[in-house]
Amino acid sequence: MKMSENIGKILWGLLFLVGAVYLIASRVWNLPTVSVFSVILTVFLVWLLIEGLRHLNFWEILFPIAFFCIIYAKPLGITAFTPWPVLGAALLGSIGLSMIFKPKKHRTWTVGNGQSNSFGSTSEQCNGENLRFDNSFGESIKYINTDNLCSVSVDNSFGSTSVYFDNAIIQGESASVHVDNSFGEISLYVPRAWNVDVNVDKAFGGINMRGRMEGTSTHRLVVTGETNFGALTIVFI
Repeated sequence: MKMSENIGKILWGLLFLVGAVYLIASRVWNLPTVSVFSVILTVFLVWLLIEGLRHLNFWEILFPIAFFCIIYAKPLGITAFTPWPVLGAALLGSIGLSMIFKPKKHRTWTVGNGQSNSFGSTSEQCNGENLRFDNSFGESIKYINTDNLCSVSVDNSFGSTSVYFDNAIIQGESASVHVDNSFGEISLYVPRAWNVDVNVDKAFGGINMRGRMEGTSTHRLVVTGETNFGALTIVFI
């Protein structure tokens, strides 16, 4: 973990140094002049692009490229394609590539008590050790009732999915939840006694915590995945 943090700090430092050198060099030599704000924004976009390539997150790959095109449209001679055409292309490209190249999870899943939800509203009780929920353009509420929770996968696009864990029991040290959220909201209702670790990538999205995690239990819920143009909310109950 420390090595990863050090590499991240070094990368940030190098990016800012490159930006500083360019600011001076653009005044000395005949280079396109950019503002300090543009340089700072460029540093952030480069970092976001690197993270996207590292995690194969197409939202974090295509949208930084789109914003690069917008910021440097005049020097590149592409003002006719900015801003909305490149943003629209980034949006459609991110959705399409994410659907085509979505990573496969090699695990036997139980898909609730029925099928995935699209264009509607559903509420159901779910049993099983490994559960998977898919929701598109709808509202889905899942109540997990199991005495041996191992893993949950939640795929939500253009809708909202709520998952309640208050009747779930973790027999081992931990259970995992993988979220894949695009243009929607996923809400996880977790017992406040559990310990919750969140390691979720976000691109133009947010991660919110509501309530107080007491962490008095030895059980741990590990939340991973990504949220793009949406929100992940963890509610302690």
